Amino acid sequence: MRKRIRIAALVTMLVAVVTFGINAQSSEVKRFSIGTAGTAGALYPMGVAMGQTITKHVPGLAATGEATAASVENIRNLSTGKMVMGISQNEIAWLAYNGLGDFKQRKSDSLRSLFSTIYSYIQIFTKAESPIASIGDFKGKAIGVGAAGSGGEMAARMILEYFGLTYKEIKPQFISETEAVSALKDGRIAAFICTHPLKSAALMDLTNSASVKMIPINEEGFYKKFPFYSKFVIPANTYKGIEYPVAVPISRVIMLTTKTSGLSEDEVYSVVKAIWENRAEWSNVHASVAAQVTFEAALKELSVPMHVGAIRYFKEKGLVIDESLYPPEYK
Repeated sequence: MRKRIRIAALVTMLVAVVTFGINAQSSEVKRFSIGTAGTAGALYPMGVAMGQTITKHVPGLAATGEATAASVENIRNLSTGKMVMGISQNEIAWLAYNGLGDFKQRKSDSLRSLFSTIYSYIQIFTKAESPIASIGDFKGKAIGVGAAGSGGEMAARMILEYFGLTYKEIKPQFISETEAVSALKDGRIAAFICTHPLKSAALMDLTNSASVKMIPINEEGFYKKFPFYSKFVIPANTYKGIEYPVAVPISRVIMLTTKTSGLSEDEVYSVVKAIWENRAEWSNVHASVAAQVTFEAALKELSVPMHVGAIRYFKEKGLVIDESLYPPEYK
């Protein structure tokens, strides 16, 4: 009887030890979020898939892509430590890093770039029969400018400012791209400015169901004043009814972390390595990701210094790092 009790006690102890070991091991896993954007575009599925790749290939880390309001919210969450990685339009990251624009009171100079992702296109639509021919014609009219406080809304303000307008001269409508499409169709707004990939579902819906035209931004002075934008010419017939080329500003969406994220240099190195050496696991989630998020373009249009772990990986792979991308802590 005593022998049986001793055996039972031994089994209980072994189970406890194994259970403790498993719990201790799982408690050592660092779990973190990757801030993306809304679920309708390319960035959310890309972030989700990259998170799965990190979890699969980097021992001790578990990452989850989360839907957010994109650039501004992600930078806020990165700066406060609520997120470890997140995407941002490069111009919004630049403003935050330098404490300019809406970031004058909340400078985020701990931001660090990891790599570039897709392009973001600033596109301006109005009805085909509208008398609006340029941004200057927006004066006095209801204009969709994006969700309040979003990166797209900040971009809209910069555009209006260049053309001599503020929200006092127009009737700004703080609505999403999808809401703007409905509002333009219904005549509740005269035009809208949106920051989105080409041929997004909402824009395809608009151009396939309504007669519209696009307003270009050709002025070279605009691109000189805002050097984080490049001029891109949307080919004729990209959208139904737009039978002419349209010059628009584009910027890169970049993946960010911070120097105080809680990840070590080795961990950031492993994250970047896992993402780029397993590209097939996430590149096909969206056509824009497959075409634009390439290793050759990984360092294009980065607007804030890189994380030292990312620098280490890309240097090992033979990429040339621009001097402006080395952070103060790089040794």
